[in-house]
Amino acid sequence: MTENLKPWYAIAIPHEDIRKGRLAESVFAANLWAVVQGTAPEVYLNPEEFYRKTYMTTGLATVLSRVAGALCGDGDSGDRIISLQTAFGGGKTHILIALWHLAKHAARLAKSPHAAELRRILGDRFPEKVKGVAVFTNESCDATQGRKTPEGVHTRTLWGELALQLGGKALYEMVEANDRAQRVPQGIFADVLRKASPCLILLDELADYCVGAAAVPVGDTTLADQTISFIQQLTEAVAQVPGAVVVATLPASKYEVAQSEKGQEAFVTLEKRFQRLGADIKPVADEEIYAVVRARLFESIAPENEPDYPRRVAQAYQAMYAAHAGEVPNEAAKTTYREQMERAYPFLSLIHI
Repeated sequence: MTENLKPWYAIAIPHEDIRKGRLAESVFAANLWAVVQGTAPEVYLNPEEFYRKTYMTTGLATVLSRVAGALCGDGDSGDRIISLQTAFGGGKTHILIALWHLAKHAARLAKSPHAAELRRILGDRFPEKVKGVAVFTNESCDATQGRKTPEGVHTRTLWGELALQLGGKALYEMVEANDRAQRVPQGIFADVLRKASPCLILLDELADYCVGAAAVPVGDTTLADQTISFIQQLTEAVAQVPGAVVVATLPASKYEVAQSEKGQEAFVTLEKRFQRLGADIKPVADEEIYAVVRARLFESIAPENEPDYPRRVAQAYQAMYAAHAGEVPNEAAKTTYREQMERAYPFLSLIHI
């Protein structure tokens, strides 16, 4: 059975950037703010290339479908407030970048041959009338110094950044006094969203931002306290305004934020605020990890005329295990193990060479 099988490297074809030695490990560290600023690697900046090398996990498909539907006018408030909570490296930021491209480049993706799976997930219904997209990460606006923007505005807070990004100076002026004072706008942000909708708000690593904001005093409180209070205002505003969507990432636990007690308290409170009105979705299931990495590394893993090649390899290994039953664990003889090898190809075969 093995005489017609070849080593994985004679079968699998890596993507061009790998074949030409242009792949750096840093490319796996997705950075949403770098995408917004246009400084990320090309694989993240180019929407077609991004989707070509992205495996459509169940979590990603669910989020894309919900957000696209909400931006098109469908969905209740639970579909429009989404939190993504996994351990570091669990695919949260990758989903936010996918949503960024969906909102910013819908027309291009609707025609791209590299977005066929996306079209299938959305049923060819793309959000074509998105008025605003706003992004806030722990790099967007320094808690102490704020950010001097290309529009000539000096933002100082999360709400200042969101209003400016959603509608320029006109919407920023609605919260300008609150931004300058670093005090949460009470009941104002729903009006901002009504003017900006349909709109998408992406929040990445907000708990980490709050660690720095906890050191910025605002009266008897801190900027972290004000920011956490604003999240309640924001989620309630989104629930009131059809077409407004917020997607936020959170660490898997408070111990991933910081060792400080303040940082961990901020995480616990943020978690409760988002879960009160929203839904939590896991970006990548454990059994999908191999497929995610494989999609990024390889153009194909089987000859065109032998699409079931990974299955043949798994069957050959299991036949070998059966011939040496007394030397391998009983698990190796089970059908589930063979299926795991097939899903993992070519990575599992590397272990056996």
